[in-house]
Amino acid sequence: MSVSLLLATGCLLTIVASIQVQRNLNWEGAGKDLAIEGRDVAGTELTVVEGGRDLKLKIADVDLDPQDPEREIYLYTVLYRDSVSEQWQNYCQPDRDNVAKAIPLSGAWDRTGKHHENGRITFACTNGVLAKCVRFGYKPWKTVRGRSLRDFHQACTRMVRADYCGNGRAHTKDGTAIDIYDRLSIQTRTPHSGMILEAGWSPDGAVFIARTRWPESLAKIERECPDRLKRPVRNSLAQPLLWRIDPTAIQQQLPKVLIFNDSFDLIRSQSYPCGIRRSLLRCS
Repeated sequence: MSVSLLLATGCLLTIVASIQVQRNLNWEGAGKDLAIEGRDVAGTELTVVEGGRDLKLKIADVDLDPQDPEREIYLYTVLYRDSVSEQWQNYCQPDRDNVAKAIPLSGAWDRTGKHHENGRITFACTNGVLAKCVRFGYKPWKTVRGRSLRDFHQACTRMVRADYCGNGRAHTKDGTAIDIYDRLSIQTRTPHSGMILEAGWSPDGAVFIARTRWPESLAKIERECPDRLKRPVRNSLAQPLLWRIDPTAIQQQLPKVLIFNDSFDLIRSQSYPCGIRRSLLRCS
């Protein structure tokens, strides 16, 4: 018997039997389904096949995310039974708030970071980019102002990892501070943050790159996807200083851009570590 999860969104999802990279659980069921909802999932034990061997899993606990004002996100404590010690271990590693939980998301992500809706469910740990983007407000199951947030979530995953080329290659360092804002105002730009515009993002990576997050990444981007550095922007945007480019004008001229981010100019200024001013800044 397989297990399906009826999430807070009302979406029935089938578990997929494989394990994703970046510590994401991805399961597929066979045979009769069992639908369970919300906190009722707690205590469920599963046996799935991973790498040709059985892996025993348990959903030990389910809580509403205290960071979600809309009370839509459930955080799952997912355990696996260690084959040597026979003890239950937490599948996720703690995030910056010392939370080691997972958020179930429909579909799966391939090695390039692209999402596929294929009847699967992925459990994304809160220390990883998939869960971070959900908690930033880009809930892929929602629609805001008539627009699905699925593409916004995908664009967010590219942005957090500085995956400029949309090929799954990250160009950031853990704990780098960034400021996120978007054309739906789910996240808004932080005034006087000391940061400057870095890039505009779509589900396929960066559409417009003003500058790279880390200076040493520029040469790699020039090799991997030089066209991302040469997107056409009218002269009215070409201010004497790149950091004065107006994101509002870019939104009008480049409609594919869904999300923007600012970051510190590590050449011209001293950056803040990610723990400072956390109410204003996000961490990549």
